Amino acid sequence: MGKMGFQWWKGSIVWLVLVAVAVTVTLSLTSVDSKVAEAAAPVFKDISGHWAKESIEAAVKAGILNGYPDQTFKPQNPITRAELLKVIALTTKVEAAAAPAGKPWYTGYQKALTDAKIYAAGDFTGELSKAVTRMEMAKLAVRGANAEYRGAKLTADELMFRAVNAGLLSRTGAKAETIDPDGTTTRAQAAAIVTRLLKLAGGGKLSVDQGASSAAEIKWHDHNVITMLEQDDLVKLPFTKEMRPGYEVSIQQLVIMDPLDKDGYYAEYLDGARFQIYGKFIDPKKTPGLVFGYKLVGKNLVVDANRSESADSSYYMYTEGDVGATEIQDKYYYYDMKTIEREGIFRNKMALYFGKKGNIEHNWSLPFIPKSDIEKQVKKYGGFPIHLRTYSGQKDYYLTGVKDIWAK
Repeated sequence: MGKMGFQWWKGSIVWLVLVAVAVTVTLSLTSVDSKVAEAAAPVFKDISGHWAKESIEAAVKAGILNGYPDQTFKPQNPITRAELLKVIALTTKVEAAAAPAGKPWYTGYQKALTDAKIYAAGDFTGELSKAVTRMEMAKLAVRGANAEYRGAKLTADELMFRAVNAGLLSRTGAKAETIDPDGTTTRAQAAAIVTRLLKLAGGGKLSVDQGASSAAEIKWHDHNVITMLEQDDLVKLPFTKEMRPGYEVSIQQLVIMDPLDKDGYYAEYLDGARFQIYGKFIDPKKTPGLVFGYKLVGKNLVVDANRSESADSSYYMYTEGDVGATEIQDKYYYYDMKTIEREGIFRNKMALYFGKKGNIEHNWSLPFIPKSDIEKQVKKYGGFPIHLRTYSGQKDYYLTGVKDIWAK
């Protein structure tokens, strides 16, 4: 079981984007860098008003990046994979020997980072003279920031999530899911990574884009429980169980959403939504809560021409407190008599017919849980137990390693 904890808000969501977003991270220099701090800020004629101006100046003053003789920095120019090796080595203070005679200039940095387990074979999928991608940058940055991940066999998707969840990377567009792992890394973005790594090394903290962290986590393993609850104990999805005799339901994704976070993942589907507890509509500003979005697939295992079922009404969340529901806008409800997969969050207003074995129904279940109830359970159990109880047969299933008093 991973770490347990709970946090509703990881600081205000700040646009830490690595493309045109007007926020930068201020570098706190250590005493070792005092001479650098005293040096005059570099003057570049092409960064005035640029979102990364402060990061560029700090990275240049730290001696990690350089400008051009014509007093330009060229912030939008791409940075190559070989250049990133040098940047990460200098930023993480990994000492590199000079390249052997006849070898490319970056060889010493590549070997030093390999020995430090910050760089691994296969991190770059192409020539080192080519532009580095955001995914490739994330791999080196997250290992450079946290020794725990050095040498660990993590997938590219997990490394991207760890980078975003640490505040090293963020979204590149308006929507949380625009992480752009295949996008090109610019010199401005490299400067931002430098300042963020230095800030972490100096004991500072970075603001995290919670929506982007959710997007990266969901891409990695179909849920965002680490981002939203700081728990790393969810079962592997999909989670498939027989909810009623002859009828199984598979949870494909679990997307936890905060109705008050207008920049959150899937926030557009909660725009205009109504929330209720025990049939009474409530204001989430007065009764803050989280929506637990379960993406479901129902399947009948038997044939019964007189029977139909709906996946979203096969179980409920049991929390020893108030459990509510989310009513999304009518435009996300479909009345076309189909039970098919749709884009985003949706509700199919058609039950699954058991006339033929193996019929499939796609739907979402959207319970609303007050934060106060979740906090009580976290205090009581050391984490939040995601406890599902069937309406028929009173079967109990747990999606988390943390369990409540009803666990057998």
